[in-house]
Amino acid sequence: MERFRRENGASGVPTRDIDTNDANVAGGRATDEVPDLMAAQVHRQRIRLRWVATDTDLVEVVKEAKAVGSVAVDTEFHRERSYYPKLALVQARVGDLIFLIDPLEVDLAPLEEIFADEQIKFVFHASEQDLEILERAVGTRPVQLFDTQVAAGFLGLSHASLGALLNQYLHVTIAKGARLSDWMARPLTPEQIDYAATDVLYLEDLERKIVAELDASSRRTWAMEEMQAVVRRRRFEAPVELAWTRIRECRNLDDEQHRRIAARVAAWREEQARVRDVPARSILSDLAISSIARAAPASRSELTRLRGVDARRLDASAVGQLLELVASDQPIGTVTAELAISATMRPELAPVVLLGAAVVQAKAIELGIDPSLIAARDDIVDFVIRRRGGLSRGWRYEVCGSELGELLTGKRTIQVVGDHHLQVHPCAPM
Repeated sequence: MERFRRENGASGVPTRDIDTNDANVAGGRATDEVPDLMAAQVHRQRIRLRWVATDTDLVEVVKEAKAVGSVAVDTEFHRERSYYPKLALVQARVGDLIFLIDPLEVDLAPLEEIFADEQIKFVFHASEQDLEILERAVGTRPVQLFDTQVAAGFLGLSHASLGALLNQYLHVTIAKGARLSDWMARPLTPEQIDYAATDVLYLEDLERKIVAELDASSRRTWAMEEMQAVVRRRRFEAPVELAWTRIRECRNLDDEQHRRIAARVAAWREEQARVRDVPARSILSDLAISSIARAAPASRSELTRLRGVDARRLDASAVGQLLELVASDQPIGTVTAELAISATMRPELAPVVLLGAAVVQAKAIELGIDPSLIAARDDIVDFVIRRRGGLSRGWRYEVCGSELGELLTGKRTIQVVGDHHLQVHPCAPM
């Protein structure tokens, strides 16, 4: 088994294969801010590292990507102390080059040229957060995408980590010690360089292995349909009026007036967080919003006594605004928001949703794929109540939505067969 970090510490890479790209220093960065690429231990032969910190360097990335036609990408970022994630590094493997792009020094907008090129494929692992961040930095997301984690889900590997997939398919073990290090600090340490480079080093090899299995199981079409859905999922700031629907404690509110209060308070928290660029929960916790919605406090003392409310974080102005929101009888503001508040699931539908979830789980077991790829709970609720959402179209409808729809309309029946397998069958003719 190949190991990324060998016990003897030897890199296994000839010095001539590592390009420290001295032009970076001439481009304006202080020498002590440029990482020592020569000290990195990336072990694979014929891989060169380049630090990208100038516009000229970035032009080279674009040029190489257009020539090769395939790029493996990963990012390092921090979002613990901010509302918007802070991009700290972009890693891109192009052929035998690994570019380490410093977004603290160079504008990433020129990458739009290759992101929009349908002839260039971008390979990611667990791309959702990377795409969100890159779209904010570049202005768009790649139009040709392959996500190894998503693809592995169609082979029955649920939310598999990169390390697990590399170990299973390539018999490679990677070190993860630098994962929680400070990626905004400069210069990056040799350990950070190793970690960052290795996250893209094997991605295209892994892609080829997974694609071969997808082809063997006739599921490549499903996987590529899902990749295109990821591409279409453009970045947008969700309406603040719907922020309450992402709070578990608030989704369980059974009183419409309580949901209205939750919607107003959660929207206020979201707006405050965006303006200050701080995590929303640092302003008011989820539990606090639920407590305020249920109790509808009318005074400061009532508000600050509620569970989850930290009075130290609320000045007089914030307390006043919250009490006004609780007392308000104004509409939330959008038709969609009003529908979300008024559309509560009738109690008698709860077992029907559970039935739908059982059908999804059974179908996933039958197909040997990750159940969450077929439908999450919200997708099932949407289908049961409105016959819409992911289960109503594409491969999801073919493998599950069609049968579930007919089950819900009485055209199919559900049975437990064999050794406790749940199956959906057409109803016998009368």
